[in-house]
Amino acid sequence: MRKWFLEQIEKLGLDSTRLKSNAEINGRFLEYGESENIVFPHELIGDGEWRIVEWLFEKGQVVKPGDAVVALENKRKRFEYETFVGGKLNYFKQVGQKVDGGTIMAEIIGVRKN
Repeated sequence: MRKWFLEQIEKLGLDSTRLKSNAEINGRFLEYGESENIVFPHELIGDGEWRIVEWLFEKGQVVKPGDAVVALENKRKRFEYETFVGGKLNYFKQVGQKVDGGTIMAEIIGVRKN
């Protein structure tokens, strides 16, 4: 949805580079020792079978609040999960795997600040 919105803004000739998502505004970086799971939402279960089609970051990369980290698809829709926290990405599910509501797909781990 965010990608479509940004495309519409650019079609109008407006500058979208300074727009921020709710995750970027309200998110935070995890402290060292903290972690947060990325869980497939129960609300999407009724839309059919979902599969992971792409991890948008490599395992071990640092993500920031507002980053889309994983893309999932069913027969009709694509869903990109946007994280509200920043830290190091560690995923447990692989591309092609089916996910059900409540499935833990990955975690984000707080990193030491230098």
